[in-house]
Amino acid sequence: MKITTAIIVITSFVFATNAQILRLPITRKSRPDPIISSIQNKNAARVKRDPFLASLFNDQGTQYIVNIEIGTPPQSFSVTLDTGSADLWIPGSACPTTECPNGVFKESESSTYNTLNKKFTLAYGIGNVNGTYATDTVSIGGGTVENQQFGLASATQKILTNPNTVTVSQELAKQLKKLATDDSPTPNGILGLGYPKLTAASSKGLGAYNPFVFNLAAQNKIAEPIFSIYLNSAAATGWSGEIIFGGIDNTKYTGELTYMPVVTLSSVKTSNKRSLDDISDKHYYWMVNGQGVSIQDSSNAAGNLDLKFSKIGAFILDTGTTLTYLPTDLAEQVVKTAVGNGSYKFDASSGTYLVACDAASPTANFVLDMAATNDLNADPITLTVPMTQLFIPLDQSPSSTSNQCLFGIAPSSSVGIGGDMYLVGDSILRSAYMVFDMANSRVGIAAAIGATGSTVRGVSAPISSGVATSPTMFALASCIIMAVLTF
Repeated sequence: MKITTAIIVITSFVFATNAQILRLPITRKSRPDPIISSIQNKNAARVKRDPFLASLFNDQGTQYIVNIEIGTPPQSFSVTLDTGSADLWIPGSACPTTECPNGVFKESESSTYNTLNKKFTLAYGIGNVNGTYATDTVSIGGGTVENQQFGLASATQKILTNPNTVTVSQELAKQLKKLATDDSPTPNGILGLGYPKLTAASSKGLGAYNPFVFNLAAQNKIAEPIFSIYLNSAAATGWSGEIIFGGIDNTKYTGELTYMPVVTLSSVKTSNKRSLDDISDKHYYWMVNGQGVSIQDSSNAAGNLDLKFSKIGAFILDTGTTLTYLPTDLAEQVVKTAVGNGSYKFDASSGTYLVACDAASPTANFVLDMAATNDLNADPITLTVPMTQLFIPLDQSPSSTSNQCLFGIAPSSSVGIGGDMYLVGDSILRSAYMVFDMANSRVGIAAAIGATGSTVRGVSAPISSGVATSPTMFALASCIIMAVLTF
């Protein structure tokens, strides 16, 4: 994908004294995810200045939601937090209620709204959105960017309607009603946190523009050019997670943060698959080097499995994806080892595995083998997750009392991932505290508080020479890069 925007002229190298750290809660809401519901149908730390923090709402489905404000005076929206895309978008007034049933942005009521008359279109795994680009004032958790570019949807398909139109059993409907509360937000858009080259504008050849989080850093609105995410455990529903713009909360993880460089992506396609390379201006996704996956069972040697990739790959860290996707042959081996041949079945309509909840071994762990370099044989950086965390109950919670579970690993053929890239979704990411470093293009992970049994081991990669390490240098580098990408 490609990108739009105007050149930013640097008039000063001095950072504004009001740069902060933004802390916001996120939540996981008690409404079904499209994948899960289709199956149910069948059966704070200070850095340099104060942080900007937003709470995350933890959806049982699972999606993580944050509240934002757009316009003057501000209009409020709850949007899904997504590190696997880059655009912020919300429904516009032209979107019919059948496709945008949760409210729309009223352009005429904002004195700072401007249309860019540029098409906006995005396709996701479950649907798509179409509309136009616009600019307006955007605020999240006290952090504000004026003239921020975003998408204004005039049509959506299976994105805003799925959570409200699924048919569920009477028993499940009662459970969801009990779980829902008056302050439960309804997802009504998406906040993408990916790189500028991942925006829809980029894919259409419209030029480059900075997504909201990159503008916070480039305009010195946050103390450090980083953001960190804590999703909390799957059982912790409601306003249980948080995202911090500009800082790290070391009370939300154990051990030390281990950093890995963001893998670059070539725009050159070979056999319809994008290849990985080392071109420094090719960052799209927040993704890291991948060496393979394994299962380690301390009480059952027969339950061990070591699946090393034939060549170095890349794990895309995607908070907007419920499950984790591996190539079909690898995913099949993982689920067989985890539950045995007779304890799972493949659901073709959703592209997922259904498993017996009681098949989860309490002594088994799923291990993600990452690396600080692109050397397949280098010492790995590992994220270890208890196998029990990958059993997602479909009828009642917790999984120990449920009859049927959705397995947290699915075959990638069901989402069309190409090449040597693998989506790591919430089923794994809940176990990690994540720090996304925009200035140094690296990701730090540690075992999240609340993720019992999860560990991170390995040695951090050194910061590359010549890479911006301060907010001032990031702002300068960002302006130069945006000018280059625009032309």
